[in-house]
Amino acid sequence: MYILECVDERCIWRLKASSLRASNLFKVTDFNSVHSCLTDKRFCSQKQAVSAFVAAVVQDKLVDPKIIYTPTDIQRDIQKVYGMDLSYMQAWRSKEKAMQLLRRSPSESYKKMPTYLYMLEYANPGSVTRLHTEGDGSFLYAFIAIYASIRGWVYCRPTVVVDGRQILPLAYVIVDSENNASWEWFFVQFRETYGQREGMCIVSDRHAAIWKATSIVYPEVPHCACMFHLWNNIKTNFRKSQKQIKEVYFALARAYTVEEFNRHMAELEAIDSRVKTYLMDIGYDKWSRAHSKANRTMTMTSNIVESINAANKHARDLPVVNLLDFMTTLIQK
Repeated sequence: MYILECVDERCIWRLKASSLRASNLFKVTDFNSVHSCLTDKRFCSQKQAVSAFVAAVVQDKLVDPKIIYTPTDIQRDIQKVYGMDLSYMQAWRSKEKAMQLLRRSPSESYKKMPTYLYMLEYANPGSVTRLHTEGDGSFLYAFIAIYASIRGWVYCRPTVVVDGRQILPLAYVIVDSENNASWEWFFVQFRETYGQREGMCIVSDRHAAIWKATSIVYPEVPHCACMFHLWNNIKTNFRKSQKQIKEVYFALARAYTVEEFNRHMAELEAIDSRVKTYLMDIGYDKWSRAHSKANRTMTMTSNIVESINAANKHARDLPVVNLLDFMTTLIQK
């Protein structure tokens, strides 16, 4: 005879069963399925049961990576709906279990990448995808350019803003890390997909790996520095009279004529001659509209890139295939 009882000794829930002779089968002889105890008494005495139960309840609220749903939120909702008082750790463990249920293991997601990229090209004819792996088959880089962007590039001015918000997002990649090899690989794929246009220029921050990669893959194309990133470097390196320097610096960068540029440069030199030397070493043509060798029109910064960085901020913790799908959907909006 086997008897199962609720963890609350005062509860009337009970199941009785007996084995059928020497077999592995059991016959239930008595079962009272009604609990007379409180829900939190029943669940909170069993840590694994609590986290599994709560994870199943809350996982739908964790599907959208943009929604912030904290353990404190879980505590509040479970108490409100089920009358259970969870500790913060119970709520945290439940959230972790729910995330595991939703996202599975990273290795599972990486295995799906070839299939995902194939289906992406199938659903978007003319799109370009590239997957680069190590010798043992482990992931290194993935490149995606949607056909709508490839087609639209023909009708845009040839200014490529790197590393972040674009009027027309051209391509996106996932890499093991930002380094010389990964940036060079990206620009090789980019050139194979988009080629080179007359009057083309590239705008980015002063990340050394980006500049090195473009000098190798696009040696004929002017590469310009984002004036806001350059200003942040000036703020870091030169503490004196920053308010005055800022006003003159942006006037310098935006000046349309060499005469106007020279007038502002004289003002800057009078404030702090070290800043003039710093900007001269970078090269006036890299950040100044008046000296630019490329027609970058009003595109003086890479800020246009940062909106996509902001939009995908919460999606970066997703498994790789989910992240790629998020980016594809975002690009096509």
